[in-house]
Amino acid sequence: MTNPSKPRCCSPRFNVLALTKLSVVLAALLILASVPPLTIASDQQTCVEIKEDFDLRNIARQNNVILVVHEKDDDSSRKHICSKFEATPKDRIAAASAPGGRPTVFAYLEITGPSYDSNGELQDGGKGFASSLGVKNFPAVVFLSGGMDGTSKYSNHITHYTGSTSDNNFLSEVEKFIHKRVGYYIGNNVYNIIFFDSIASKFVSYGNCSGIDRFKQRGLALLVHFSTLFSFKEPFSSIGKLYNKAFDMSLRNGMGYASSQITRLERIMESNGNDLSQEKIHEISQKRAILKSFAEPRELTAEDQRQIFIHILLHFGLVLATILLFVLPSDSGGDDEDEAVNAVPVIARVVDDDDDGGKKKNH
Repeated sequence: MTNPSKPRCCSPRFNVLALTKLSVVLAALLILASVPPLTIASDQQTCVEIKEDFDLRNIARQNNVILVVHEKDDDSSRKHICSKFEATPKDRIAAASAPGGRPTVFAYLEITGPSYDSNGELQDGGKGFASSLGVKNFPAVVFLSGGMDGTSKYSNHITHYTGSTSDNNFLSEVEKFIHKRVGYYIGNNVYNIIFFDSIASKFVSYGNCSGIDRFKQRGLALLVHFSTLFSFKEPFSSIGKLYNKAFDMSLRNGMGYASSQITRLERIMESNGNDLSQEKIHEISQKRAILKSFAEPRELTAEDQRQIFIHILLHFGLVLATILLFVLPSDSGGDDEDEAVNAVPVIARVVDDDDDGGKKKNH
């Protein structure tokens, strides 16, 4: 009787390898999920006015569109969104991953009262066009995905903002909606990553040290490097590079590096402020915001310390799992303990049919 081969899933080495791969995936997901949120241009980008159906379809052939629809006497929402879009740094827009790989055009449709045109025909002031877009209340914000032509239905391309409409939350929620659709935050705000600021405070608390404390500083800097390793989305990507540079230069030049750089940047602003472009001013402001987390460290709470410790464990686990993945042998070459099917020969009997009715005789 044959000895059936052991299932490959039961191989000890196969189980360890599978568990290691699963550990790598789970650790990576945990790290990505635990990345702390941000605390919260183009060359003079401008909003385009839409007057009729042809205008919108023509733009939406090759571009995505953020469209603000408002009444003539209530244009505050449009002015807010358009002014922030015009101030958005161009590197942030260029690095964003827009849906379909298309750029996004910001536009607005102004709804006026009924009036007669030059031919004496009564016009509805754009309300009929707005209705064809599914817009009934104003102000409204919609996202229109590109790729339209003359026969495309708006309903197949439009996503409506459906969040809060209260005066206190409307614009901030709209900005989140825009970010989700176009892949970047509008405006020239400067950003800090709270978790990285906590690490910076812990980092500088050791001062210009040596020995074990120096080893701890390098470990904290490595933790930030590892956290930003797979960050490709703006503004996190460019901000991560600034944090990494601040950590590296502080290790190289001492804990006074951040303060000296802040002083240098302030002198640039004082002496050349009137000649600097808005983009350069934003760049300097962003650098100062990050350097201040090193020059003016805050006192860490018990929760801050706990978060740092958890992230260290997560990253250490991911590194260990990755090493095991490459060190452990694979099962591709076979296992000596596993027996192939029919490895033990079976003795067969020869069967012959005789001439008178199919009686069988054995040899």
